[in-house]
Amino acid sequence: MFKKSAASILLSTALLCSPLATYHTYAAAKSDYHYELSIVGEPAPYVQQDDVYMHGGTLYVQLNALADRYWVQPSFDATGTRAGFNGWLKKFAVRDGSKTAIVDGKVVTMSKPAYFKKEKDNKQPVVYVPFPFAIEALGGTYTGYNAQTKTVTAKNMQTPHVIYTTHHGIMYGVDQNGGDVFTWDGKGKPVHILSLHHDLDSCGIDVETTPGGLLLITIGNSYGEPHLNSEVYQFLYKNGALIRQNHADYRPGHTDLLDNYKGKIMMNDSHILRLIEDGSGNVVQTIDLTRLGNKGTDQQYSIEAMDDDMMLIRNAHDFELSVANLHTGHSAVLYKQILSANEKKDVEWSLSGADRFMGADRLTFQKRVGNTLYFTFDPPNGDASRTVTYDLNQLR
Repeated sequence: MFKKSAASILLSTALLCSPLATYHTYAAAKSDYHYELSIVGEPAPYVQQDDVYMHGGTLYVQLNALADRYWVQPSFDATGTRAGFNGWLKKFAVRDGSKTAIVDGKVVTMSKPAYFKKEKDNKQPVVYVPFPFAIEALGGTYTGYNAQTKTVTAKNMQTPHVIYTTHHGIMYGVDQNGGDVFTWDGKGKPVHILSLHHDLDSCGIDVETTPGGLLLITIGNSYGEPHLNSEVYQFLYKNGALIRQNHADYRPGHTDLLDNYKGKIMMNDSHILRLIEDGSGNVVQTIDLTRLGNKGTDQQYSIEAMDDDMMLIRNAHDFELSVANLHTGHSAVLYKQILSANEKKDVEWSLSGADRFMGADRLTFQKRVGNTLYFTFDPPNGDASRTVTYDLNQLR
């Protein structure tokens, strides 16, 4: 009945996809030596700075931390002595104690060997490589060392703009600049498969193969300042062909909290919910959410729970959670039914505020037992949260 959707997970972590987001840190002693990277970025070039470390007369950089800035992630073999780094159109690998590296399929010899070090608070080994190698492996240009300032420099570093995920050994990436979506097998050129036809802000991409063998691509995007608006794209493929697509722009509203029901794929454009049969890709049921919400055809709704006889829908404009009877079409705004008079006033005061999208009506669905729905109510006045219930027998 209730399953956290890929879209809601994507949007809850979307800010992590931004190059301005906090990257992973790798503990190390403070160094007297530093690097400065000139970044080709939007809306203007900028400079990144961090430490490098003198080791045997050569300046080394923590490759884990530097690569993470460019969305290139490490993985280690069973021995922990070989590290592979994989990102969009970028693959390289180094081995502890060796000068030999592999960069995009080619053998490269570093000036000095890499070394791995286990450091406090890091589960994985921290990989150290000569600074020029790290820069060139990431696509930049090493420009030199200033002995007076103890600073190494590089230029032509590119701000990453393709958000990607890996599914069954294939990378799927969406370009924030224009919304083009590609696949990449890690060897040849990326293959363009579709386009959203507009720029994305802070986004994420999820790819899954359904039990029925369909491929579902979900892209979530948080946009505007400060990233209050949410939109979701879904693309459904069968045997390599696009058969269904969906887009919902909730603006400051909440996104769906479930993406399938009893094995059926849910595609909600915020007005109409379509239930898609897994395997065939056929639409087997259509539900008019604006009719259920009964607040006008211009309203938009996300889905927070569903059962054979009822649905919980949240309005993207007023943020009120309603329960709807799927058989009769009747619905009720829940906070008006289950809260005390004073609590209703507090919620209405909260819903009238500029930050109403944050807490909405303060109701979070927990479970259904028989005909009773259980919710957690988190009062806007700061009182302790409590459990409230609604009897579905009231809605006929």
